Amino acid sequence: MPDKSVRDVVDLRPADDQDRELLWLIQCQSLRPAVEATWGWDEALQRRHFEEHYHDCVRQIIRVDGADAGMVAVEVRPDHVFLRNIALLPQFQARGVGTSVVRDVMHQASRLGLPLRLQVLKANRARRLYERLGFREVAETPTHFQMMFERKSE
Repeated sequence: MPDKSVRDVVDLRPADDQDRELLWLIQCQSLRPAVEATWGWDEALQRRHFEEHYHDCVRQIIRVDGADAGMVAVEVRPDHVFLRNIALLPQFQARGVGTSVVRDVMHQASRLGLPLRLQVLKANRARRLYERLGFREVAETPTHFQMMFERKSE
């Protein structure tokens, strides 16, 4: 059962260039199992992809009790909010941290009156979290599910 107290101590800080190796570590440790199951893991290829796309988005570091625990990248687009990436170091997974951060992004999208979209590798167990939070599958590719959350108007 998730530790409900973790939610109260989660905060975000902007990521900067000094976080590059931390972000690489988070990506490797959190996403490797799903990437490996989908395409296999080629360290050099993954590092090259990471470096080529490092500046593609604004990232925030997820912190728990002051410790760097993961990262999140959210883009506000004209017709939706896109949860581009969320990743947690293994020791912070299954503790309610991801749920807390995703719920915050859901609230942000709802306040803006926009649906929240994401894509998740089919091999990524995070899909169950998104389904539990009310996301529904709207499309799929050979490797990913595209999902959307839209708050029902009352």
